[in-house]
Amino acid sequence: MLEMRGTVTAVYRSICLVDDPASDAAYPDVEVGAEDVDDYLPPPDPPEGFDLLTAAPGVVTVTTGAIRGQVDLTIRVLDDEPSALAPGIWDAVEEIGFRALSGYTMPASGEYYPFSADGSGVFPSSVTAKGPGFYRVRAYERNRKLTMEVNREDNEPAAVEAYLLEIWATDVEDEDRRRLRGPHPTLLR
Repeated sequence: MLEMRGTVTAVYRSICLVDDPASDAAYPDVEVGAEDVDDYLPPPDPPEGFDLLTAAPGVVTVTTGAIRGQVDLTIRVLDDEPSALAPGIWDAVEEIGFRALSGYTMPASGEYYPFSADGSGVFPSSVTAKGPGFYRVRAYERNRKLTMEVNREDNEPAAVEAYLLEIWATDVEDEDRRRLRGPHPTLLR
């Protein structure tokens, strides 16, 4: 298991996992593929009954409470699907499948700009190290409702908002969405 943790800036009420090695200076030798994540941006809005995660090929978006501001983010890249929910107090947990276009899917701001490219040294590793293919993402959130519509500057302290993303490769495409914990969502109504 690979675990990365840090405080990141949510922008446009979101943080993302974005697969775009062609524009990432950290991967200058990667050939541009036939598919590009830009073909799928922005991802569609979540369907009725879901408000935390949405996905399209090469991108997963996590909806934050804050319009802009610092949030705590932990990412765990797992070998297999977790057998139980992560310990802790979580307000909502959702799960979704997505297709990675390459082995360079990086945590990013809501502007789809990888955190690894900002010089902070936060989240330097790809979450799709097994390369292109199918993955599942399980997202946990805490205190998102307490920061609704908050707009903070980058130098202000982090909000109480916290996220955990668990990611693992799968052998088959599974677009099934699952709401594993939390009340019927109301954020996007």
